[in-house]
Amino acid sequence: MNPLDATRKWLREECPLIDKQDRFNANYLGAETTEYTLRSAGDTCTTDVLGLDTVTCNFVFVAQLPFGKALVPNLSAADFFANLSAWVRGQDRAHQYPNVSGYQATKIEASNAGVITQAEANSARYQLQIKLTLEEV
Repeated sequence: MNPLDATRKWLREECPLIDKQDRFNANYLGAETTEYTLRSAGDTCTTDVLGLDTVTCNFVFVAQLPFGKALVPNLSAADFFANLSAWVRGQDRAHQYPNVSGYQATKIEASNAGVITQAEANSARYQLQIKLTLEEV
């Protein structure tokens, strides 16, 4: 399984914060009120003296959530992203990573939790950046 698909599957199946009833795409976000996607944001690769690769995959998790002048949905979104970032950090501490074919994950990091990238009257798109480090096996 490639890194994007493996990380999306890991989030979908393992993260208790993501409602399994909501749509969770890869590289696409539709118009549903609540919807998620994981996007590739580039990667870097280094090769050690033995010829084995270390790959750093950058992803952007985007959630489209209710938004508006009412305080409750906006605070709910902030809580969701704070908790999602904490969950990713906890998974890193527990060494619970996505399963990527041909690689062993060694680290996963989350940053910039809950940044609004687009907002309309009733919904907004928020993001969390995820960095996954893989070593070739």
